[in-house]
Amino acid sequence: MALFSFIWHEAEAARLLKATNSPLGQYLARLAAKVETAAKARCPVDTGRLRGSINWRLVMEGGVLTAIIGTNVEYAIYVHEGTRYMTGRPFLREGLAQATGAGA
Repeated sequence: MALFSFIWHEAEAARLLKATNSPLGQYLARLAAKVETAAKARCPVDTGRLRGSINWRLVMEGGVLTAIIGTNVEYAIYVHEGTRYMTGRPFLREGLAQATGAGA
């Protein structure tokens, strides 16, 4: 008969799940970088401003470590989603699907 004891360290568990330098944080950073690369490859280019503005960062939102991938260019939403005059080119959504292996 095998005996063992299990001790739960709440603070260490929280650190592993919430710190940007934790294994989870490192995994999210690698995945976010892959999504950024894939989105940039799919982004339409005129001047290069939109493509060059795509970036990522790790943040804590509601106690959860989250990767935010996007752009601060004001017209990005119109390129991504389209308008009544132009079909959308969802470079971020497609980049996420490509990087994660999920369907678009």
